[in-house]
Amino acid sequence: MRDYFDLRNLPVLEPDRRTLQVSSFDRKADNGDFGQFLYQDADGSMVLFDERGKGCIRSIWSAIVTEETILSFYFDGSDSPRYTTTLMGLFTGAVPELSGAGNSLDERGHYDEADCRAGNCFIPIPYTAGLKITARGKLDFYYHIMYEKYTDDVDMTTVGGRSGAFYQAFAGERPAPEGNVLEKKLTLTSMYTSAFQLDAPGVITQFTVIAAEGTKLEDVRLDISWDGELISQVAAPLLYMFAQPFGFTKVHTLAVDTYTADGQTVMSLYLPMPFWKSAGITLVNMSDDPIELTVQLTVEENTYLQQETGYFHADYRQGLTELFDDWLIGEFFGRGHVVGIVQTCHGGQYCEGNEHFYMNGARTPQINGTGTEDFYLGCYWPNLKYDSPCAGCVNDVYLMNDSTVKGSFKYPAGYYRFLHDMPIGFVDGIRLAIQHGAVGQTYSDYSSLCLSYRLPDGLFTQTDFIYVGSEVSRVQHAYTSENADATFLAAKVEAERKAPVLEKEGFLHKEGSIRFQVAIQPENSGVCLRRLYDQSLSPQGGLVYVDGVPAGDWYNPGHNTDTAFADHDFYIPASVTAGKERLQIEILVPHIFSDFEYAVYTIRKV
Repeated sequence: MRDYFDLRNLPVLEPDRRTLQVSSFDRKADNGDFGQFLYQDADGSMVLFDERGKGCIRSIWSAIVTEETILSFYFDGSDSPRYTTTLMGLFTGAVPELSGAGNSLDERGHYDEADCRAGNCFIPIPYTAGLKITARGKLDFYYHIMYEKYTDDVDMTTVGGRSGAFYQAFAGERPAPEGNVLEKKLTLTSMYTSAFQLDAPGVITQFTVIAAEGTKLEDVRLDISWDGELISQVAAPLLYMFAQPFGFTKVHTLAVDTYTADGQTVMSLYLPMPFWKSAGITLVNMSDDPIELTVQLTVEENTYLQQETGYFHADYRQGLTELFDDWLIGEFFGRGHVVGIVQTCHGGQYCEGNEHFYMNGARTPQINGTGTEDFYLGCYWPNLKYDSPCAGCVNDVYLMNDSTVKGSFKYPAGYYRFLHDMPIGFVDGIRLAIQHGAVGQTYSDYSSLCLSYRLPDGLFTQTDFIYVGSEVSRVQHAYTSENADATFLAAKVEAERKAPVLEKEGFLHKEGSIRFQVAIQPENSGVCLRRLYDQSLSPQGGLVYVDGVPAGDWYNPGHNTDTAFADHDFYIPASVTAGKERLQIEILVPHIFSDFEYAVYTIRKV
């Protein structure tokens, strides 16, 4: 697995990574996004993370960080914790393996002079056969944990550890780009000005704009087209590209650096932008006044493999929110990963909304958070201005008015999040949305810029479907179960508040085995089974065998009685699917397991 703190790796897509999150989001969707857990363990402690198989935690964020919360980390099925620490200790060096660079407890908010510290740990925590994290003591804390899951085919020696690039990032450093430096001084008259037309392969590793201090750049747009595409892959306000949604301010982070020197503002973006034929870079002046600026590019040789490398995209949206509909950051097709988001919010109680990110067509968000300011690694809006390698707040609305929470609502807040810790990966489309206000109930004015690397071809092909409640479908797929009760469920899928109620027939299995067969395509790089199940029952799971070969544990620890339906994906590695047209699936259930539907996706070879 690649280290994405090394910016050179960002364009490379890795379809073997599944990117997920667990958090303390309110299962009732009423904004009580703290003190929520997966389930209660037998010893009375609360479980906040529980995964089986291979994986790696990429970041842990928390608020209400005290010595009164006790965490225990159980690795690879062990009954004894490898680490036991307080929540405060987790972020202040009490665990030697998780101390130092990439771990911090920082002041991030002003809320009524409360304790507004956020804990962030970006040190990778790999596991080969599972990891469980429990909490006891004070339980009313906020958290989210971003992690990756892998199939058994992944070599775990490539996962974990802190690289030189990681240490540089948290020291505020980055290697200087190498290559040819191109520079143009431009006078932007009304509308379009071509800045550069590059007609040979290359990689832009530094994009810099220099202008006299006070130059109004708010009306300048940037358009970039890679390899002769008619539709620009980059189409955004110029300032947003440098995490500057409100005009110039100083930002120092891994991907962006902005500063003033000798009467000039200098803004640089360091995200690599590879192309194989051409790059057309155009600036668009939307005002009537001429604007003078200088554009510098550093262009290096392109050594990326085109079939595994995404084109750099920047997608911008601005407008008014709609009641109880999430703000859409972006919806994209094909495969790729999201590496950054810049967002502004204004109107109503705007910084309470949870992010909902849906990958690969699933109806359930694989990333479901605890609040807008939390996604941007702050806490307790209004937030003070901060910069870090992965996130920041670009203005302080609390200080801009009268240093009161009420006065803070008069101004829009601006944030950025660069996902060097874990780019949000997808192989067959993604939908990124975020609530406005606590539950999407505000009339707000939002804007967002989504930065991603993408290719237009998705890797999923649906090759089969089982409706468990249909006898015909069961017969067609030779579906049998040793110990099952028929069940009917009318519930919503865990999603946005306007989600419809589904009515489905299925089974609740109590020990024993489930067997069925599914069709796939022989040329594949694995298979995804997507199951619709009842998550009001927890934990549930079963050991999966494919043609008699163990393929992993389909484990569902999450518990939600308010929106009981959920999609959950199980990935079968290519080592047991390659060259086959059908698979015989057996699931050995040790306790309980529910199912209503199975969708089968063959993963295309790249």
